[in-house]
Amino acid sequence: MKHKYLFGLGLLALLLPGLSLPAPALNLEEQLDIRPLDATRGPSRDVADGWMQLGNQQLGEGNLTAAVDSWAEAAEIYRLLGDGQAAGQAYGSMGAAFATLGQFPEAERALVLRVGTARDNGDSLGQVYGLNNLGTLYINQGRVRAGQAHFEEALQIARTTGDARAIGLSLSNLGQVATQLGELDVAVRLLEAAANYRILASDYVGEAYASNNLGDAYVALGRESNAIGAYRVGLRAGVEAGNSALQIRALDGLLGIYLGRNELGLVRQYLAQRSALTLGTTPPDLQTALTFRWLGDYYLRTDSPEQAEQAFTRGLQIARNLRQKSLEAEFINRLLAL
Repeated sequence: MKHKYLFGLGLLALLLPGLSLPAPALNLEEQLDIRPLDATRGPSRDVADGWMQLGNQQLGEGNLTAAVDSWAEAAEIYRLLGDGQAAGQAYGSMGAAFATLGQFPEAERALVLRVGTARDNGDSLGQVYGLNNLGTLYINQGRVRAGQAHFEEALQIARTTGDARAIGLSLSNLGQVATQLGELDVAVRLLEAAANYRILASDYVGEAYASNNLGDAYVALGRESNAIGAYRVGLRAGVEAGNSALQIRALDGLLGIYLGRNELGLVRQYLAQRSALTLGTTPPDLQTALTFRWLGDYYLRTDSPEQAEQAFTRGLQIARNLRQKSLEAEFINRLLAL
């Protein structure tokens, strides 16, 4: 379906599936406004809701092109019905999808519409989520100060609502910006507060993000004991959320610390958890290869060079298949050093 979007994008032809934004990019997906739509019912409203639900389903299937088209249909009907809150949520979803596709001008237009629609309708939470997503978009484009300004505005509005999830999200994004700017003490203060608010909101995904980022900041400050606590919280929250990526992030933080300390019993424990999450992946992916790198490093510490060689060789094969040149070079260097 080709659709002429309301916000002046013209006809779009999105051809490629979306890819995850590279680290240290902030995550748009976790920031979507997921409040239920509850405006006046009616046949037209049911059609709009149907388009919105279809877009969500297509997002889950990884078909961002179709999802954007569906959300655009929903947004147009919501706008005609005068339901600004629902239209804003549709614009927010579209903006996140465009950002994931790397179509930043289209993403910016959609997210600006999302914020403007929320302001026009007195939707404070909609403004918070829109500003956070727009700030995230700017961060991913390297416009750090512009992103920071949007996060600060979002936090001001979030505090007036008293909504713990919205406050926690805004604090977490500000904490990540502070980390990128090297303002580590500020980052720790912001991320500690963010984690507390996300606990209050029972936001396990948000709690895991904030805690893992807090662990990174503690490591950068040389506060390993604090980092261990933060990563363990991130791991527990990731398990509660059923989010393997967040669990892996926490496990990598813990493995880095304990391998550096040569505490091999704990390395073995956390490596077993990482292996369970990644070694059964078909076909093997980047995280599978990274697990073999951890395994090889562990075997070297336990004086098992043959097992280390096997792990590094398997990881090298996967890295080559994935065309991960830098990781391939890491495995080659490790094998040459045996």
